[in-house]
Amino acid sequence: MLELLVLLVSITVILVIIYYTRQYYEEPYQNFYLSSCPIGYKSFYDNNGDINCCDGEILGKKCLSNNFCTLNGKGATNCTELLRTIYKNKAAQLCTPSLPNYFEDNAAHIKGCISGELNETMSGPRLYTQAKCLIYDTLQKNINSTDSCSNQKLLDSAQCFGKMCNKQLVQPNPSAPPLVAIQFTDNTGIPHIAYTQASYVNFLNISNPDWKNQGIDLSKNINVAEVAKAFYIDKTIQQQDIQF
Repeated sequence: MLELLVLLVSITVILVIIYYTRQYYEEPYQNFYLSSCPIGYKSFYDNNGDINCCDGEILGKKCLSNNFCTLNGKGATNCTELLRTIYKNKAAQLCTPSLPNYFEDNAAHIKGCISGELNETMSGPRLYTQAKCLIYDTLQKNINSTDSCSNQKLLDSAQCFGKMCNKQLVQPNPSAPPLVAIQFTDNTGIPHIAYTQASYVNFLNISNPDWKNQGIDLSKNINVAEVAKAFYIDKTIQQQDIQF
């Protein structure tokens, strides 16, 4: 009898974990409340006294744009549902697999992506300990900042190889874009570090603009992760063919 009770409790716990895990991953924008108009929308009252939001001109109590929503009324798209759709689309375009949920904080003038659940207004993470990246207003900031979502995308897309491999963003030159560093151990147990070609190009273009005229060949340079993998791990490149 005791064993059966333990089994039933275990099954119940597993089902609860599965339920909340599915809720967490499938619907990250489900439980929040929107108390003001989405960014770019202006609020106005209609003839029923309901608060509506319009992304165009407002004449009297009417929105002249086809894009409008309501905060508390009926007969129009609810602004909460509209913002859910907007954020899901932005997440698909701007966020990364490791930080998949988009947010905007209008008060702090920041936007970005987080690793877990958002707060009730979708203006940031529910917990301050959650990992996040930021989406900056300028291309230069997105390229140069280690906490930008564009650099997080480069990190997420980098492929580990060898043994005891890990990857991270490093920024040896604060004025240059960060590098995606791949740390690994070869088959003989010797540790190495190399950088993805995409991040190395961005780094050299700022830190050493004349690198192409200096004979640096990224298809052979051992500092490039793709070359290091071919030489140390795959053994498809010979030592006389690489550039140190």
